[in-house]
Amino acid sequence: MSILITGGASQVGSVIAQLLKDAQQDVIIGSRSGRVPQGFESVKLDWMDVSTFENPFQIPGVDIKSVYLLLPPGYVDPSDNIKQFIDIAVSNGVKRFVLLSGSAVEKDADFGISKVWRYLDEKNWITLLFGLPDNFLEFHGKDIREHNEFKSVMPNAKIPLISVAEIGQVALKVFLSDKNERRDQRIIGPELVTYDKVAEILTEVLGRKITHKVVTPEELTNHYSKELGWPLEYAQFLVQAEQYVDAGLEERWWGNPENINGKETVREWAKRNRSNFVPT
Repeated sequence: MSILITGGASQVGSVIAQLLKDAQQDVIIGSRSGRVPQGFESVKLDWMDVSTFENPFQIPGVDIKSVYLLLPPGYVDPSDNIKQFIDIAVSNGVKRFVLLSGSAVEKDADFGISKVWRYLDEKNWITLLFGLPDNFLEFHGKDIREHNEFKSVMPNAKIPLISVAEIGQVALKVFLSDKNERRDQRIIGPELVTYDKVAEILTEVLGRKITHKVVTPEELTNHYSKELGWPLEYAQFLVQAEQYVDAGLEERWWGNPENINGKETVREWAKRNRSNFVPT
Protein backbone atom coordinates (compact mmCIF):
# COMPACT_ATOMS: atom_id res chain seq x y z
CA MET A 1 0.00 0.00 0.00
CA SER A 2 1.16 3.51 -0.81
CA ILE A 3 0.81 6.96 0.72
CA LEU A 4 0.23 10.01 -1.47
CA ILE A 5 1.84 13.28 -0.40
CA THR A 6 0.25 16.27 -2.15
CA GLY A 7 1.87 19.66 -2.47
CA GLY A 8 5.09 18.66 -4.23
CA ALA A 9 8.26 19.74 -2.43
CA SER A 10 6.52 21.66 0.35
CA GLN A 11 8.37 21.93 3.65
CA VAL A 12 6.09 19.70 5.71
CA GLY A 13 5.31 17.33 2.84
CA SER A 14 9.00 16.76 2.12
CA VAL A 15 9.67 15.95 5.77
CA ILE A 16 6.73 13.54 5.96
CA ALA A 17 7.78 11.84 2.72
CA GLN A 18 11.32 11.25 3.98
CA LEU A 19 10.13 9.97 7.36
CA LEU A 20 7.77 7.54 5.65
CA LYS A 21 10.49 6.38 3.29
CA ASP A 22 12.83 5.83 6.23
CA ALA A 23 10.05 3.73 7.79
CA GLN A 24 10.02 1.53 4.65
CA GLN A 25 6.73 2.93 3.37
CA ASP A 26 5.95 3.37 -0.33
CA VAL A 27 5.51 7.08 -1.04
CA ILE A 28 4.16 8.88 -4.11
CA ILE A 29 4.44 12.66 -4.33
CA GLY A 30 1.81 14.59 -6.25
CA SER A 31 3.26 17.71 -7.83
CA ARG A 32 2.10 20.35 -10.27
CA SER A 33 5.62 21.23 -11.37
CA GLY A 34 7.35 17.86 -11.07
CA ARG A 35 9.76 19.35 -8.51
CA VAL A 36 10.02 16.72 -5.77
CA PRO A 37 12.79 15.58 -3.42
CA GLN A 38 15.36 13.33 -5.03
CA GLY A 39 14.67 9.63 -4.80
CA PHE A 40 10.86 9.82 -4.81
CA GLU A 41 8.34 8.77 -7.43
CA SER A 42 6.14 11.64 -8.54
CA VAL A 43 2.89 12.06 -10.40
CA LYS A 44 1.29 15.08 -12.03
CA LEU A 45 -1.29 16.55 -9.64
CA ASP A 46 -2.46 20.13 -10.06
CA TRP A 47 -5.21 21.33 -7.71
CA MET A 48 -6.37 23.79 -10.36
CA ASP A 49 -6.59 21.13 -13.09
CA VAL A 50 -9.22 18.52 -12.29
CA SER A 51 -8.08 16.40 -15.24
CA THR A 52 -5.01 15.45 -13.16
CA PHE A 53 -6.97 14.15 -10.15
CA GLU A 54 -7.15 10.56 -11.40
CA ASN A 55 -3.41 10.37 -12.14
CA PRO A 56 -2.21 9.06 -8.75
CA PHE A 57 -4.68 6.19 -8.93
CA GLN A 58 -3.68 5.10 -12.42
CA ILE A 59 -0.05 4.23 -11.64
CA PRO A 60 0.45 0.51 -12.40
CA GLY A 61 1.02 -1.57 -9.29
CA VAL A 62 0.32 1.31 -6.87
CA ASP A 63 -2.48 1.04 -4.32
CA ILE A 64 -2.94 4.34 -2.45
CA LYS A 65 -4.68 4.02 0.91
CA SER A 66 -3.70 7.27 2.65
CA VAL A 67 -3.31 10.89 1.53
CA TYR A 68 -1.60 13.94 3.03
CA LEU A 69 -3.56 17.00 1.91
CA LEU A 70 -1.94 20.40 1.51
CA LEU A 71 -4.05 23.12 -0.03
CA PRO A 72 -2.25 25.13 -2.73
CA PRO A 73 -0.69 28.45 -1.71
CA GLY A 74 -1.86 31.47 -3.62
CA TYR A 75 -5.57 30.57 -3.58
CA VAL A 76 -8.03 31.77 -0.95
CA ASP A 77 -10.68 29.13 -1.60
CA PRO A 78 -9.82 26.08 -3.74
CA SER A 79 -12.18 23.90 -1.66
CA ASP A 80 -14.47 22.81 -4.50
CA ASN A 81 -11.54 21.25 -6.35
CA ILE A 82 -10.14 19.66 -3.20
CA LYS A 83 -13.50 18.10 -2.37
CA GLN A 84 -13.74 16.72 -5.90
CA PHE A 85 -10.30 15.14 -5.47
CA ILE A 86 -11.36 13.64 -2.13
CA ASP A 87 -14.37 11.98 -3.77
CA ILE A 88 -12.13 10.52 -6.48
CA ALA A 89 -9.64 9.30 -3.88
CA VAL A 90 -12.32 7.60 -1.82
CA SER A 91 -13.77 5.94 -4.92
CA ASN A 92 -10.29 4.52 -5.50
CA GLY A 93 -10.00 3.01 -2.02
CA VAL A 94 -8.38 5.76 0.08
CA LYS A 95 -9.34 5.35 3.74
CA ARG A 96 -7.24 7.93 5.57
CA PHE A 97 -6.60 11.65 5.07
CA VAL A 98 -4.27 13.93 7.00
CA LEU A 99 -4.96 17.62 6.46
CA LEU A 100 -2.54 20.34 7.56
CA SER A 101 -4.12 23.56 8.73
CA GLY A 102 -2.91 26.75 10.33
CA SER A 103 -3.54 26.80 14.06
CA ALA A 104 -5.67 29.95 13.79
CA VAL A 105 -8.21 28.33 11.45
CA GLU A 106 -11.72 27.74 12.79
CA LYS A 107 -13.87 24.86 11.60
CA ASP A 108 -16.93 27.05 10.99
CA ALA A 109 -15.02 29.80 9.18
CA ASP A 110 -15.49 30.64 5.53
CA PHE A 111 -11.88 29.83 4.62
CA GLY A 112 -11.28 27.25 1.93
CA ILE A 113 -9.46 24.96 4.34
CA SER A 114 -12.37 25.18 6.80
CA LYS A 115 -14.73 23.97 4.09
CA VAL A 116 -12.42 21.01 3.34
CA TRP A 117 -12.21 20.27 7.07
CA ARG A 118 -16.01 20.19 7.38
CA TYR A 119 -16.32 18.01 4.29
CA LEU A 120 -13.89 15.43 5.63
CA ASP A 121 -15.33 15.67 9.11
CA GLU A 122 -18.73 14.60 7.84
CA LYS A 123 -17.19 11.40 6.54
CA ASN A 124 -14.94 10.57 9.55
CA TRP A 125 -11.90 10.19 7.30
CA ILE A 126 -9.63 12.79 8.76
CA THR A 127 -6.86 13.57 11.14
CA LEU A 128 -6.47 17.34 11.16
CA LEU A 129 -3.04 18.61 12.17
CA PHE A 130 -3.04 22.18 13.41
CA GLY A 131 0.18 24.11 13.62
CA LEU A 132 1.95 27.29 12.66
CA PRO A 133 4.95 25.67 10.98
CA ASP A 134 8.29 27.29 10.40
CA ASN A 135 7.29 28.88 7.08
CA PHE A 136 9.25 31.86 8.37
CA LEU A 137 11.85 31.19 5.68
CA GLU A 138 9.25 31.27 2.92
CA PHE A 139 7.71 34.51 4.16
CA HIS A 140 10.76 36.37 5.44
CA GLY A 141 13.96 34.62 4.41
CA LYS A 142 14.59 36.81 1.36
CA ASP A 143 14.13 40.05 3.32
CA ILE A 144 16.49 38.91 6.05
CA ARG A 145 19.16 37.82 3.56
CA GLU A 146 18.94 41.01 1.51
CA HIS A 147 17.85 43.69 4.01
CA ASN A 148 18.43 42.28 7.52
CA GLU A 149 14.79 42.84 8.39
CA PHE A 150 11.38 41.24 8.11
CA LYS A 151 7.93 42.80 8.03
CA SER A 152 4.63 42.02 9.71
CA VAL A 153 1.48 43.64 11.09
CA MET A 154 2.02 41.92 14.44
CA PRO A 155 3.57 44.16 17.11
CA ASN A 156 1.96 42.23 19.95
CA ALA A 157 1.35 38.65 18.84
CA LYS A 158 2.79 35.84 20.94
CA ILE A 159 3.11 32.73 18.80
CA PRO A 160 3.95 29.09 19.68
CA LEU A 161 6.03 28.48 16.56
CA ILE A 162 6.45 24.79 15.73
CA SER A 163 9.05 23.26 13.43
CA VAL A 164 8.05 21.29 10.35
CA ALA A 165 10.21 18.42 11.62
CA GLU A 166 7.98 18.01 14.66
CA ILE A 167 4.77 18.27 12.62
CA GLY A 168 6.23 15.56 10.38
CA GLN A 169 6.81 13.23 13.32
CA VAL A 170 3.16 13.53 14.39
CA ALA A 171 1.97 12.88 10.84
CA LEU A 172 4.23 9.82 10.63
CA LYS A 173 2.58 8.28 13.68
CA VAL A 174 -0.85 8.89 12.18
CA PHE A 175 0.06 7.24 8.88
CA LEU A 176 1.65 4.24 10.56
CA SER A 177 -1.17 3.68 13.04
CA ASP A 178 -3.23 0.51 12.67
CA LYS A 179 -6.34 2.42 13.67
CA ASN A 180 -8.03 4.91 11.40
CA GLU A 181 -9.03 7.36 14.12
CA ARG A 182 -10.71 10.64 13.35
CA ARG A 183 -9.27 13.44 15.45
CA ASP A 184 -8.14 17.05 15.44
CA GLN A 185 -4.63 17.45 16.78
CA ARG A 186 -3.11 20.79 17.61
CA ILE A 187 0.70 20.92 17.56
CA ILE A 188 2.40 23.91 19.15
CA GLY A 189 5.94 24.98 19.94
CA PRO A 190 7.46 24.94 23.44
CA GLU A 191 7.38 28.73 23.91
CA LEU A 192 5.33 31.81 23.13
CA VAL A 193 7.44 34.36 21.26
CA THR A 194 6.83 37.75 19.72
CA TYR A 195 8.35 38.65 16.36
CA ASP A 196 10.49 41.21 18.18
CA LYS A 197 11.90 38.34 20.22
CA VAL A 198 12.49 36.31 17.03
CA ALA A 199 14.44 39.25 15.62
CA GLU A 200 16.50 39.43 18.82
CA ILE A 201 17.28 35.71 18.66
CA LEU A 202 18.22 35.90 14.98
CA THR A 203 20.50 38.85 15.74
CA GLU A 204 22.36 36.79 18.34
CA VAL A 205 22.53 33.60 16.25
CA LEU A 206 23.46 35.24 12.93
CA GLY A 207 25.86 37.78 14.40
CA ARG A 208 24.30 40.79 12.69
CA LYS A 209 21.41 43.11 13.52
CA ILE A 210 18.03 41.75 12.37
CA THR A 211 15.01 44.02 12.73
CA HIS A 212 11.31 43.25 12.92
CA LYS A 213 9.58 46.10 11.10
CA VAL A 214 5.89 46.64 11.84
CA VAL A 215 4.08 48.03 8.80
CA THR A 216 0.52 48.84 7.82
CA PRO A 217 -1.77 46.16 6.38
CA GLU A 218 -1.63 47.93 3.03
CA GLU A 219 2.17 47.95 3.02
CA LEU A 220 2.41 44.27 3.89
CA THR A 221 -0.21 43.30 1.31
CA ASN A 222 1.77 45.16 -1.33
CA HIS A 223 5.00 43.51 -0.16
CA TYR A 224 3.58 39.98 -0.29
CA SER A 225 2.05 40.63 -3.68
CA LYS A 226 4.99 42.33 -5.39
CA GLU A 227 8.01 40.82 -3.65
CA LEU A 228 6.76 37.26 -3.17
CA GLY A 229 4.57 37.17 -6.26
CA TRP A 230 1.38 36.09 -4.54
CA PRO A 231 -2.00 37.07 -6.00
CA LEU A 232 -3.42 40.22 -4.40
CA GLU A 233 -6.46 38.44 -2.94
CA TYR A 234 -4.25 35.81 -1.32
CA ALA A 235 -1.88 38.46 0.06
CA GLN A 236 -4.86 40.28 1.60
CA PHE A 237 -6.03 36.99 3.13
CA LEU A 238 -2.61 36.39 4.73
CA VAL A 239 -2.44 39.88 6.16
CA GLN A 240 -5.91 39.54 7.62
CA ALA A 241 -4.86 36.26 9.24
CA GLU A 242 -1.84 38.00 10.78
CA GLN A 243 -4.13 40.67 12.23
CA TYR A 244 -6.20 37.96 13.91
CA VAL A 245 -3.03 36.45 15.35
CA ASP A 246 -1.94 39.83 16.66
CA ALA A 247 -5.28 40.09 18.45
CA GLY A 248 -4.38 36.96 20.45
CA LEU A 249 -5.77 34.13 18.35
CA GLU A 250 -2.72 31.90 18.84
CA GLU A 251 -2.23 32.59 22.54
CA ARG A 252 -5.58 31.12 23.54
CA TRP A 253 -4.37 27.60 22.77
CA TRP A 254 -1.42 27.86 25.13
CA GLY A 255 -1.62 25.41 28.04
CA ASN A 256 -4.34 23.21 26.55
CA PRO A 257 -3.61 19.68 27.82
CA GLU A 258 -4.79 18.18 24.52
CA ASN A 259 -1.98 19.88 22.59
CA ILE A 260 1.10 18.07 21.38
CA ASN A 261 3.97 20.28 22.46
CA GLY A 262 7.10 20.44 20.36
CA LYS A 263 10.57 20.65 21.85
CA GLU A 264 12.59 22.73 19.39
CA THR A 265 12.92 26.35 20.53
CA VAL A 266 13.19 29.30 18.16
CA ARG A 267 16.87 29.61 19.06
CA GLU A 268 17.49 25.96 18.18
CA TRP A 269 15.55 26.41 14.95
CA ALA A 270 17.57 29.51 14.07
CA LYS A 271 20.85 27.68 14.65
CA ARG A 272 19.68 24.77 12.50
CA ASN A 273 18.69 27.14 9.69
CA ARG A 274 21.62 29.57 10.01
CA SER A 275 22.86 28.83 6.50
CA ASN A 276 19.51 29.85 5.02
CA PHE A 277 19.97 33.42 6.24
CA VAL A 278 23.40 34.05 4.74
CA PRO A 279 23.35 37.45 2.96
CA THR A 280 23.10 37.35 -0.81
